Amino acid sequence: MFCSSIRMANSAVSSRGRRALVVEDNAIIRVVVRKLMKEQGIALEEAENGKAAVESVKEGKSYDLILMDREMSVMDGHEATKQLRLLGVKTPIVALSADSQQCDRDLFLRAGADEFVEKPLTKDKLAGILSKYGLQ
Repeated sequence: MFCSSIRMANSAVSSRGRRALVVEDNAIIRVVVRKLMKEQGIALEEAENGKAAVESVKEGKSYDLILMDREMSVMDGHEATKQLRLLGVKTPIVALSADSQQCDRDLFLRAGADEFVEKPLTKDKLAGILSKYGLQ
């Protein structure tokens, strides 16, 4: 089971109950996303790889937004996005990658991502994502 790969990042859930999942193997990037989400009042869960994210959804967890890294061990972001869509997940999935080549963007979008955002994720980029998907 992947219980150790998923953790609740902040316990302060906003009054609107907004929840996000960040799927990212880099601990430093997870810390940054955790801080940005906390500032926005959004409860955050973290998965260290795509397989842990898929398992979380299979266990019945749901989210208002999923931020998905591309390159991770166990299961990469493209495959995790495909599997989440096959499970019927309608949640917006925003792909995050430092690789901004058009072919990488296309692979993510074909896998089912709603949007591609180049890393690093900044406060302004996150605000734009949250606004676009009605979470701000």
